[in-house]
Amino acid sequence: MTKITSDLLTVNHHLYHTRWKSTFHNHIVHHLLALWALGASPAEIQDMWDYNTPYQSSIERDLVPGIKGLDLNDPVTFDKCLGNDDCYAVFLGFFENEVAEKGWQNIVKEYVLKGDERADDILCRLFSDLVHPMIHLGSVIEFQQPSLIAEALAGACVHDNWPKRFLLPTEKYVRSQGIVSSMSLLHVLNSLRGDPEIASGVKATDPFNKIPDGFLQRITDEQLAPYLGLFQVKPTAEDLQAKMADMMQTVVYMRESIDFVLLHCATLCVFYPAILAQDWISDLEKSRLLKATARVGAVMYAGCGSPKLDANRIREDEGHAAKLVRAFYSLEQLPEPPVDFPIRKRDILTIAHMTMDSIEGALEADGPKVAEQIAEAVLQRIGRGGKMVVDNMKRWVFYGGLEGAWDNRPDLKTS
Repeated sequence: MTKITSDLLTVNHHLYHTRWKSTFHNHIVHHLLALWALGASPAEIQDMWDYNTPYQSSIERDLVPGIKGLDLNDPVTFDKCLGNDDCYAVFLGFFENEVAEKGWQNIVKEYVLKGDERADDILCRLFSDLVHPMIHLGSVIEFQQPSLIAEALAGACVHDNWPKRFLLPTEKYVRSQGIVSSMSLLHVLNSLRGDPEIASGVKATDPFNKIPDGFLQRITDEQLAPYLGLFQVKPTAEDLQAKMADMMQTVVYMRESIDFVLLHCATLCVFYPAILAQDWISDLEKSRLLKATARVGAVMYAGCGSPKLDANRIREDEGHAAKLVRAFYSLEQLPEPPVDFPIRKRDILTIAHMTMDSIEGALEADGPKVAEQIAEAVLQRIGRGGKMVVDNMKRWVFYGGLEGAWDNRPDLKTS
């Protein structure tokens, strides 16, 4: 790893909170490692840092009386702090001590994979808020950065736990039904889209965090579990590899909808070749992680309005040359999808082009616009970092299956 990447990871660890404005995520760790993996120059890495640090929140913001002295070795205190953003720094210190005493792999085993009530709770929290904590954990594992494990677990612990509403009930449902055979993840997505109640379970008028605050307020775990339980992974090396390929290919195809929310499924799955390569994680534990990741991705798809996926949009796109992004490039290492899968390996490059077109198009005069009054409201509400949020609103579609989500997109260019 380059010195500048290592140095900036250290600075971020000591200075910045995992979230700013208590809701937006600090992406610096993921961004630094992705840029380094793609071969970015020190100057490009520094440019990213300079752009993204001014709006971050100080890690000291939560060190207030009543928080700083909390003893998380007390299980009651630990549980009371779960889901409390103010406790991030305390959780960070706690997990740093745990890693120093027991080693980072043992900490992942104890606090994520053990299968007891506490580990199951934290496992589910890892997938909260567009899977950012799990992306952080994936970064730790792939890039072998044990200093970051405390950030990943502390970040998970301060998030709400909406994935727990369906992940654990789905596992219980599968056990009760004795389900052992599996359908493809694409079949699960199509089944969710084909259920009228689930397909209409999120509304354009819902709060911005539409999955927990809209979709999961209407759709119950009893409705989701029969569909989510269709995706199974046997704890064998062969099936782990097959289902990883199924998941990675499907979430990239799902990304064809150019949806900001769904892109996180692709950027998480890029870590699974490294996760499956870890000999300290059992095949049974790998199976559970894979199933959870795929099932969360399916719920995120449904929570975006189950946007129609059309392979022809990929093949007919005539976007200009674009760079391959890391999450898509990782699929080059996988075999061709099954013959009945809607897209082929060659189509991944086109999806990467479409992604870059979405980003670059926001810079063009005739590109996507954000209504002036909306942009001004965002800037006033967020303040520092508001411009970055407005720029993202131009670059990406949010909750792309909902009516009105594409209204500010210009018509597709054909020449």
